[in-house]
Amino acid sequence: MRFDPRSVPGILRFAIALLLLWSLPSPVPTVPTAAGVPSLAVLDHDGTPRAGEPVVIVAEERFDTATPTGDQTLRIAGPGDDPASLDPALARDLSTSFLCRQIFRGLTRLEAGVEPVPELADRIEIDAVGLVYTFRLRADAVFHDGTTIVADDVVYSLNRALKPTTAGGEVSLLAGPAYLSDILGAADVTAGRADHLVGVRALDPRTVEIRLAAPRATFLTKLAGPPAAIVDRRDPEGGGEWWWRSPNGSGPFRVERWEPEKELVLSGHDAYAPGPPHLSRVEIVLGADASSPFNLYQAGGIDLTDVPPTAVDRAEDPDGELADELVVTPQLAVAYLAFRPDEPPMDDPRVRRAVRLAFPRAKLARVGYGGHRLAAEGILPPGTLGRDWPVADGAYNVDAARAELAASAYGDGAAIPPIRVYGAGTAGAEALRDVLAVELGLRVEVVSVDWPEFNDGLRRRAYPAYELYWQADFPDPESFLWALFGGDSPDNYLGYRNRDFDRLLAEAAGTLDPAERAAIYARAHQALIDDGVVLPLYHDIEYTVAKPYVRGLEVTPLGVLGLEGIWLER
Repeated sequence: MRFDPRSVPGILRFAIALLLLWSLPSPVPTVPTAAGVPSLAVLDHDGTPRAGEPVVIVAEERFDTATPTGDQTLRIAGPGDDPASLDPALARDLSTSFLCRQIFRGLTRLEAGVEPVPELADRIEIDAVGLVYTFRLRADAVFHDGTTIVADDVVYSLNRALKPTTAGGEVSLLAGPAYLSDILGAADVTAGRADHLVGVRALDPRTVEIRLAAPRATFLTKLAGPPAAIVDRRDPEGGGEWWWRSPNGSGPFRVERWEPEKELVLSGHDAYAPGPPHLSRVEIVLGADASSPFNLYQAGGIDLTDVPPTAVDRAEDPDGELADELVVTPQLAVAYLAFRPDEPPMDDPRVRRAVRLAFPRAKLARVGYGGHRLAAEGILPPGTLGRDWPVADGAYNVDAARAELAASAYGDGAAIPPIRVYGAGTAGAEALRDVLAVELGLRVEVVSVDWPEFNDGLRRRAYPAYELYWQADFPDPESFLWALFGGDSPDNYLGYRNRDFDRLLAEAAGTLDPAERAAIYARAHQALIDDGVVLPLYHDIEYTVAKPYVRGLEVTPLGVLGLEGIWLER
């Protein structure tokens, strides 16, 4: 889920120089937005809002048009470093979440990356209030060894995903609270005050009831996340510390072989209840061999990969060899800088506003990234809930920025301390450093940190400012505004607290009507921007290339989620 240091490429020095010198207005690239799908928590099967009425959602039979021919082995590149764990309860970065999603699944999944539909459940009933969800498991749902998946497995897995003991007592290592905190009793389990969720129980071997603390429009969507996946309790309880290296999973693929820092091989789970995958094997390159996946793709070593920014122009060339292999997909993702409002000099709102006014974000997207990123007005990407999210923040204006700085507490000639920004990818911070030095005379110190250390520092809220790339866990404003800045969010790395902002988030989370929710989130979004604690940089656009024989590839606004729909025509 969420963040990946490789997603923030470096910016060339000459591009930064151009960024500083370019002063004429420049166009911002336009991209199509993703289709917004209102939450199924308040929808009937036809998609019409039915607020105040019970809802029944039945799994639809998947219509298979695949025509696989030849060897069904897909080759892809994985992370440069081995994943720290394939335990879905601990999946807190994009590459780990992707791998976990192939091996483990839960009650729901995201259709096309936006719509929650039944997965290992075949029927979902929601009461008229939106508090009680009843799930009936598929009769043929089994773990990889053929053992039937029953309701007690669901109860066990949801509880385990929230227990501190799952992460050795380190609650901040758990991914579960970001997805499952809506369930009645979740806070008590995470805090160690209870050893089980009072809101989850097995009614019979195939039926699970989940009660929420309050109605939540996004619950089914979040239930599709890796932490809600079903785990065989025999693995963590009897498989030893490294059980996740060869787990008895619940998803469409099983671990066949794992050579650390070399290769992870998955094989298809033929008894996967929603439908067996077409691929027989997936070979995932790891370690140093995975460090340059685009080069590996061009050499024929892998079958699909992302295109780095420096190669996008070549990939888009209509006369080039890659044009017919390219898929372009706007992502629900944002790169941003965040500043603690209690750390000088960003403790002064006028300094924060001066920094925002002085930084030409459109030029960063256009020059620094060659027009292959979308300049960010705010945190929320276009297409979230099927709409744009404009903010009133004042356009790029260096004169206004200098006036704000002069009117600040530091404008009387007092020494202004440097702004220290940490990151595993620091392209935006480096651009900010060069811009502020020229335009405002401010010092920005950029501290590049290795990914594991940076991740740990975020978790401990150790940084006065940081740069981060964040991809939505699920297609909703909650996955940005609450996840990153909510007062009670486990991923609020700033320790940000704003009572009015939190009140709006709580109101939006409990509002089931999509239009009303969007209006409330728009107000919360504006309040966050007005506070100046965040400087959005860009929204991402995914450029993916796949060999001509790769069919059924679906790149969603959340990236590639599952591989089970892919087949090869060799």
